[in-house]
Amino acid sequence: MDSFLTLLGLALRAGKVAVGEEPVRLALQERAARVVFLAGDASERTRRKVEPKLGAVPLREIAPSKTALGRALGRESCALCAVTDQGFAQGLLRRLEETGHTNHDGGVTI
Repeated sequence: MDSFLTLLGLALRAGKVAVGEEPVRLALQERAARVVFLAGDASERTRRKVEPKLGAVPLREIAPSKTALGRALGRESCALCAVTDQGFAQGLLRRLEETGHTNHDGGVTI
């Protein structure tokens, strides 16, 4: 989990992460999002709001709580973020796969 959150923090500092519902929606609308991550304790309402906008962009539910995800992104809490750089997106997805915690619906627990 730490390596995933560390890499996500690096992507944020590089300006390659949209944080929160509205910035994620804009990144999806502009076709800039490469992958969307949803905190493990995010509400079903949040999931329902973003799913119709995804198109071909993968959505991955991750185990870190909104608090842990927010901390990695310089916030108190964050339920949702989108990575806008293909290299960072691939690296983050690879880190999730390496943990071997992918569940049956494409979500990931780390």
